[in-house]
Amino acid sequence: MCFDATTSLAAFISGVLVSLSIMSFAIVKKDTMLALLAGGWIWVIFMQWWEYMIWMKWNVAMASNMAYVFNIMQIPFLYFLFILPSKVHMVNKIIATVIIFIYLLTMTYPNVSTTVAITNHLDYSWWSDQWRCCIYFIGLAAIFLLLVRPFYWSLACVITLFVLLGLSMLIYGKGQVPSLWCFFAVFFPLMALFLRWLLPK
Repeated sequence: MCFDATTSLAAFISGVLVSLSIMSFAIVKKDTMLALLAGGWIWVIFMQWWEYMIWMKWNVAMASNMAYVFNIMQIPFLYFLFILPSKVHMVNKIIATVIIFIYLLTMTYPNVSTTVAITNHLDYSWWSDQWRCCIYFIGLAAIFLLLVRPFYWSLACVITLFVLLGLSMLIYGKGQVPSLWCFFAVFFPLMALFLRWLLPK
């Protein structure tokens, strides 16, 4: 993912700074959901740090294991952030919880290899199964649509993420979509802020 060590490090630093800035702005404006999204997205961005470590070949085995943990836990992490302050109906929360349970089973069972192949990109073994890729994006969409409000903003965020995915497939080709999607997604909180202004409260 993310092309090379320099790009990974730059994406990590800029992504964290952008997310912290938007989180601070949202806290001042008392926008809880935007603050949680921006703050929680730092977990997502942290994947870039482990990728940097892998590119630099600093204890690749450990960095690959950490990349796996940070990667698959992105959606459960956002789930735990959103579910407590969310004012949606209890049914939404129950459905979201079931989806997270299924997601974790899919991502961790049976024993998943956490190796990484380093060529002109990083190829993670746990994404070799297309079913896991599908479950990842289903889980991501579900958490937003079920728990994040206002709904129109939540829907716009999901559409934006899938547009970024589509652009990645168009530009990079199906083989290494994560590389470009990962790079785009680093700046997603900035897009979420723009959508928050654009759409009705």
